[in-house]
Amino acid sequence: MPVRAPTPCRHPGCAALVSTPGYCDAHQSDRRQWDGNAQARRRRQCRALPTNGAAWRTLREQVLRAEPLCRHCAAQGLWRAATVVDHIDNNPGHNAPGNLQPLCAACHNRKTAREDGGFGNARRPTG
Repeated sequence: MPVRAPTPCRHPGCAALVSTPGYCDAHQSDRRQWDGNAQARRRRQCRALPTNGAAWRTLREQVLRAEPLCRHCAAQGLWRAATVVDHIDNNPGHNAPGNLQPLCAACHNRKTAREDGGFGNARRPTG
């Protein structure tokens, strides 16, 4: 079986060759920093997306394609197509897949009225 050719260390200016792609022993701290940057990139992917932007439209379509029925109606045994993607925690900046749910317009309007006091109204105090 062929052996992989050594590759240069990823640290800028380092000429050390490593058997597996990545960093040499002297620059392993760069790998940890890179891993931290990867975690930050994943966190940024959950940021707020403008609702008129291509990124939001793509995410919305993915959610509706994965779960085409209204989640609230389905819980009651009804089959109604979902047309809206709702943020469960009402935070438009939290776009993680677990925080998005497909709803029909009627269920979304009821949820908005219950939690926000209706469109354009002051938020109702909870508790």
